[in-house]
Amino acid sequence: MIRYFIITLLAYLLASNIALAQDRITQLDSTNYKALIKSLPAFTMYGDNYFVTGTSLNEDISSETSDAKFEIGFKQRLTNLDLPWDMFPFITYRQKSFWDIYLESFPFRETNYNPALGLAKLFVDDEGIKAGLWLSFEHESNGRDEENSRSWNYFSLQYFKPFGRKWQFRAKGWIPVGSLADNSDIISYRGYVAIGATYNPFRSLFLDIDIQPAYDDQLTGFVKAGISFKISKNSNQFLYIQYFGGYSEDLIDYNQSVSNLRIGIAFKDLFANFLNN
Repeated sequence: MIRYFIITLLAYLLASNIALAQDRITQLDSTNYKALIKSLPAFTMYGDNYFVTGTSLNEDISSETSDAKFEIGFKQRLTNLDLPWDMFPFITYRQKSFWDIYLESFPFRETNYNPALGLAKLFVDDEGIKAGLWLSFEHESNGRDEENSRSWNYFSLQYFKPFGRKWQFRAKGWIPVGSLADNSDIISYRGYVAIGATYNPFRSLFLDIDIQPAYDDQLTGFVKAGISFKISKNSNQFLYIQYFGGYSEDLIDYNQSVSNLRIGIAFKDLFANFLNN
């Protein structure tokens, strides 16, 4: 429980940081965006942070098929120096854990670690940010050894694009580098690309969907969908419902299909939703 308290505290601090950043970023235009970005906190949330619990939809409900899942992430801007093409260097970190809280002794079943080093580029006009690119070198592993070890490295390119004040689209592609000895067929289940969208019909509601197609004699990959409803007007805390269906929700069983529904609390990374808040 101490670990959960620490994780929750970190998520809250990150949420507070990004709320401050969000208030400032709405003022961006082509004349001042570099100065404003440099004025934002260098250490902020990266991706949504959440804690959810639920069960499998394709198995009988029991303590064996139910669990908790949480994911945290942060980014650190490395310098405020002006780089070519107005880019900003970052390091990022994501961690996703699966916690069997309904079993005796509450064991952690699996934890996946995802550090990255990247460069971000924003495209801005007089109306604000129009799009963004992120080029990264990423590592992902589960920190285990021998037959339970899962690890790979890849270069990735992410793109996001807002459409109006209610829609946000994103895409990501990657190319593996180095050895895939721990999981030689992982691309058959992870593929090479992911696409997603967020719909924000009003300030307190976000609808997210992410699709990651892949093929291994049949359609693999996954679909993840989420509904986030803001708990109070003056906070960045959301009631969060998440569905995950498909392969590679975790690294240890990336080649096993699952269907899970969970509910909990989320702290949203609102950086990319600057037009809506």
